Amino acid sequence: MEEFIYDYLTAHQHDIHATLVYLPIYWTNLQNHPNFESSIAKYDLLLQRALQTMPKDTRYVTMVQHDDGPRLTLPKNTIVMGACTGTVPLPLLYEDTTNYLEQQTRSSTRPILASFVGTNTHPVRATMVQNLTQQNITCHVNATWSPAVPQDDATRFIDTTLRSRFCLAPRGYGRSSFRFFEAIQLDTIPVYVWDDIKWLPYQEVLDYDAFSISVHVSELPTLHERLASISEKNYKHMLIHLRDVKHWFMLEGMCEYIVTYLQDHS
Repeated sequence: MEEFIYDYLTAHQHDIHATLVYLPIYWTNLQNHPNFESSIAKYDLLLQRALQTMPKDTRYVTMVQHDDGPRLTLPKNTIVMGACTGTVPLPLLYEDTTNYLEQQTRSSTRPILASFVGTNTHPVRATMVQNLTQQNITCHVNATWSPAVPQDDATRFIDTTLRSRFCLAPRGYGRSSFRFFEAIQLDTIPVYVWDDIKWLPYQEVLDYDAFSISVHVSELPTLHERLASISEKNYKHMLIHLRDVKHWFMLEGMCEYIVTYLQDHS
């Protein structure tokens, strides 16, 4: 995601009229490197030396996908546009170069009310699974998390989601979930489950109630009733709205938003 943003901003730099200075750091690659913890002081020193070459009143912006956000010391006035934490929420996306999700055949029937396929990477997920299993909502839970999703698990997620009216997208280790945006690509209404902060992008311009469901973890006991009460007419309207906003949850649409934000806040 961070590489895509960099390439996009670089390609459109002459069309962007903003005074914010972009810090082009690939945070996820950097912070996932096995030597990051032992080298963090050195990275911090390099960054501070670079910042010292800029005027003291410079205002900065950076974009980060990593769940923890930037772990180096940034100037206090830095705007952090982040997928899971920061100043401004962004969607948690990855580049689907093969359009794999878009190419999946949509089911004409949705026999499953709601489903969750994933791993218990946060207490919210454990609480959700416990509540929803009791409410007969389909849950397939893996015992351990892996950065490389096995093909069988990916296939199960896609097949189950395509047969579901709603896709459960609870927060994981970070406040967001790839599952929320994958559900949108699969034309399935996402159900975002959150606890401390509702980390959804574009809340100032999008009406999430029109195309998704958002519930605090404390509301899980009544989720089945809430989903089952949505009429077929209203459900179809939600799908129409979902398709209308799909572009916002693709990398290019996100970058268009970033450019607008940079120009409006400079």
